Amino acid sequence: MKKKLLQAFSSVLAITMAVTMFSACSTKKAEPQQTPSPAATTAAEKPYEIDWLAAMGTNAPVDPAKDLSLKDAEEALNVKFKIEMVDVQQYGQKLGLRIASGSVPDIVRIEKGLSLDDYRKYATQGVFADITTMVSQKDTPNILKSTDQSVLDKSKVKGKIYGIPYNTGPGAGYRFVTMYRKDYLDSIGAKPAKTLDEYYNQLKKIKETKPDVIPLGAFSSSLGEQRYANNSFDHVIGAFGVTPGYFYMNGDKVDQYDISPKMKEALAYLQKMYKEGLIDKEFATLKEPNLKEKYVAGKVFSDISWWTNPSLYDKEIEIFELKKQGKLDKDGTIKEDLDGTPFKYIDFGQVLLGSDGKAVAGFGSEFGTITCISAKTKDVKRLLSIIDKACTEDVNMLLNWGKKDRDYVIKDGKMDGSIKGGVDPKTNLYADGFHRSVGFSLAPNIKGVPRYMDSLQLRRSSPIQASLGTPGQIADAAAFLVSDTKTTKFKELCTLRDTVFTQIIMGADIGKFDEFVTKWKAQGGDDILKELTQSYKEQMGK
Repeated sequence: MKKKLLQAFSSVLAITMAVTMFSACSTKKAEPQQTPSPAATTAAEKPYEIDWLAAMGTNAPVDPAKDLSLKDAEEALNVKFKIEMVDVQQYGQKLGLRIASGSVPDIVRIEKGLSLDDYRKYATQGVFADITTMVSQKDTPNILKSTDQSVLDKSKVKGKIYGIPYNTGPGAGYRFVTMYRKDYLDSIGAKPAKTLDEYYNQLKKIKETKPDVIPLGAFSSSLGEQRYANNSFDHVIGAFGVTPGYFYMNGDKVDQYDISPKMKEALAYLQKMYKEGLIDKEFATLKEPNLKEKYVAGKVFSDISWWTNPSLYDKEIEIFELKKQGKLDKDGTIKEDLDGTPFKYIDFGQVLLGSDGKAVAGFGSEFGTITCISAKTKDVKRLLSIIDKACTEDVNMLLNWGKKDRDYVIKDGKMDGSIKGGVDPKTNLYADGFHRSVGFSLAPNIKGVPRYMDSLQLRRSSPIQASLGTPGQIADAAAFLVSDTKTTKFKELCTLRDTVFTQIIMGADIGKFDEFVTKWKAQGGDDILKELTQSYKEQMGK
């Protein structure tokens, strides 16, 4: 049931991402009361015409004349869209040309090849309307219900608000789980560990009882990335209160976890684990497919994995086992739909808590897209109020999932999209040839798409819920700050870190860490921290 709804949603994800122009907000389930947008409730207003440059996906119908999502949006918000479709790969270039010619779309979305640097550049050039004084409890109550002030602050340019930040999917948050071979975990009578000490003891037990199995699998596909060794040790390092590659606020100053004394403690611990044979000796040269191959063949007990891996690995292991037993279909596939069934070979838990009962889990940025209003639109305040109306619960659901009882029903408190006569998930078409692009969704925000979890089946919903519930989540403090030195030097510093950290884990003198810190600061690190701190002050209007 859920799979059909997710397929319908996924089949048009490209256009969803491309055309969810106002996707700036949603409402909290605990607050069913809806607040009308003051300027959006005026009776007898003519529809507001919106010039819209829409990035077009290639895997879904895009005929505006037969798009029920478009019709729903126009009716609910009293608007009329003037749409120019552009290939998603050309969106950034086309938008740049429109801006350069003075023909700025009424709504501009910072995404699809555009960066935060583009956002800052256009904001300072006066392309976007300054909405600082318009975003208030009086004028935009629904936006403020779900977009925290701290997030709005991070989107500011020189102390002013030029756009509404938001996320799609399940929203911002940690996306990794500590993954285990369930059969091995059962063999030692254990459940997914909650603390580092518990995890360490499990790895030791596996080493003792299954000497041919690698207790902790890891890989490192490239040097110089923000994350060390593709996050392979983040669940262990996080128990020491740090996470590789991330900047954090130390009062009013920006600092870096890579050079923290706690990172030195974490590396010493990993060195101990490596020496005891608990970490794959080949981790520094392995790629992800190599780790997966070992996992499937039963040669790895645990690792830290992206949230979609439990479902993928469980199915691959089952195929491997059936093939080994001579029970696999001739075409090498499993016909049964496993998405809604419990895991057979994989189990997973959250990151590990340290001795103080705390952890740090870095999840990147608190928002991925910004919706801006053109400074040239005929009525900035009214357009902002339309965005605010899209944040009410009813409109939120309408623009993401369609009409209740036409496109979905609510059963036992959850959304079910397997409704007779609804859209065909394979074609995204109704019987009469009409379709829903989902692309006129105005609702996803910092908390993501409403009822997104309802659209997922068990093998996808349970890992993402576990990862999103991870304690100690932090965003990278530098994600929305500016540092020219960081742009030119950070990859070089990360490469230096990767080399030294790997050497230490594999047995080099722990004193190399202090040498690394000195080099990191001298080779651009100090300048990066100063520039980021200054950028933070400017962002906050200090």
